[in-house]
Amino acid sequence: MISKKKTKQKSKIKEICCRKGSQLSMALLLPVVIIGGYFCPRIGFTVVALITLFLILSSKRGRFYCGWLCPMGAFHERLLAKISWNRPVPRLFKTSWFRWAVFVLMMGFMLTRLWVAWGDAKAVGGVFRMMWIVSMTLAIGLGIYFKARVWCIICPMGSLQGVASKNTYLLTVDNSCIECKKCQRVCPIATYPGGYRKESGPSHVPSIECLRCFNCVTNCPKKALSFPSNN
Repeated sequence: MISKKKTKQKSKIKEICCRKGSQLSMALLLPVVIIGGYFCPRIGFTVVALITLFLILSSKRGRFYCGWLCPMGAFHERLLAKISWNRPVPRLFKTSWFRWAVFVLMMGFMLTRLWVAWGDAKAVGGVFRMMWIVSMTLAIGLGIYFKARVWCIICPMGSLQGVASKNTYLLTVDNSCIECKKCQRVCPIATYPGGYRKESGPSHVPSIECLRCFNCVTNCPKKALSFPSNN
């Protein structure tokens, strides 16, 4: 009964052209890095290339990488979502202190491992592969119980992009919004743009809260949501 209801809801979500194909293509990198990296640890440096890519993109498009190109995010949204219990996102995960606590713990762990492995290219590549495995394990566990992409709310790399693009390509909410919460239902990370609505003039959703997936824009019944057209 629950699965039928979930399927019905999914079928009503309109998506911008090419996003699903882009995500599924990038998801192929997961087995390449996790499995291929076992035999050739240097493949782990693919993670460094992806970090460089998202830092470049975040300067122009915010967390666009998260919404369109992240291999882990794609796996969660397109595959893990099929078995997720889809429970509400804990409020704790949306708090700044918790996000940065996760960031410090994960980055501290990675830097410690890199310090030990420094000077050995294979070992360094293995550290980046290991970080993906650790992240995937945590994300799958959380994503099965909560919303499939719940990890993307507290992901250290997502938090970094949010800070790097604090005032970049922000989602705008105008006062024609009726706060129907459809935007929250179709958002992969359950962000509620209507909650930022002001009575007079437009308002913006904080960069860290938005994956730039356009789901809310294409599904808003009042067309009250938009991204800058000249950016």
